[in-house]
Amino acid sequence: MKKFVFVLLATMAVACKSTGVDKKEQGIQYKETVTLNDVPKATLTFFEVEDSRCPEGVTCIWGGRAAVDLLLAGVTTEGGIKEHVKMCLGTCDASTGSDTLEKTFAGEKYRLVLAAVNPYPKFGDSTRTKDKYSIQLKIEKK
Repeated sequence: MKKFVFVLLATMAVACKSTGVDKKEQGIQYKETVTLNDVPKATLTFFEVEDSRCPEGVTCIWGGRAAVDLLLAGVTTEGGIKEHVKMCLGTCDASTGSDTLEKTFAGEKYRLVLAAVNPYPKFGDSTRTKDKYSIQLKIEKK
């Protein structure tokens, strides 16, 4: 009977395995790395940001955009792999990406949705530096 209970508990533990994707309620900070998957190992780093959005309280003729560069890194049976992907909010084009991306990386399929780039620019704010940025990124494992 003890063997049966042990096998049952072990089976339940394997069945309840998480997707490996870090859940970040407060967002991903600039240069922060989060784990996408444990096996095969895959991580995502908020690598770079470019923010040309029209500041609050200013009337602009162009809404601007917030573009981010994300570094995907992983380890597969073939060795280590790294890939940069670009995502964007606002007035975006093919070179800056879009707010939604479906990506196969390190043998797994992911759907990334860029929901926000914070802080939003304010007119006259000279204290805004890249290290103060964070992104709200929804990561779904397919």
